[in-house]
Amino acid sequence: MGSLKDNIRALAEAIERESVLIHRDALIDGYKDVHKFSRFGIDKIISKAAEYGGKKGAKTLRERYGVYTDRLDEALELLTIIAESSRLIDLFEYDLESMELYVEGSILVEAVGSSDKPVCKPMAGFFKGFLEDLLDKKFEVEEVACSAQGHERCVFKVKNL
Repeated sequence: MGSLKDNIRALAEAIERESVLIHRDALIDGYKDVHKFSRFGIDKIISKAAEYGGKKGAKTLRERYGVYTDRLDEALELLTIIAESSRLIDLFEYDLESMELYVEGSILVEAVGSSDKPVCKPMAGFFKGFLEDLLDKKFEVEEVACSAQGHERCVFKVKNL
């Protein structure tokens, strides 16, 4: 990968060209409806679809925009740009030492409201797919705390397998 700054322009362009304009309220209403059926396993299907989306996004960056890296810190910088540009969250941060990702203002939390369990499983799926495809390594990403549960922010634990 050239310098990360060289690739930010390509990434911004990729997001603009490859993203589909989706009405935020429609996403919120749709996830609110679908989440009601999570006990029937629909959340697993949605997470798999989100994981595929993450893989596809990384593949697009590589193939069309020449964005390559084998470093987790650079992959997470790219993921920060994607996550915040998507407007599906307000803030994305990470801590390499603890291998944690932090999300504030998740559209999924907005859709569901309060919950006993974490509700951002699809986001974990996207992060997993993106990191695995971009870095060509296996990861597990699990939401361990969620704003919907009353936590300050959503926390995702990343495990390198």
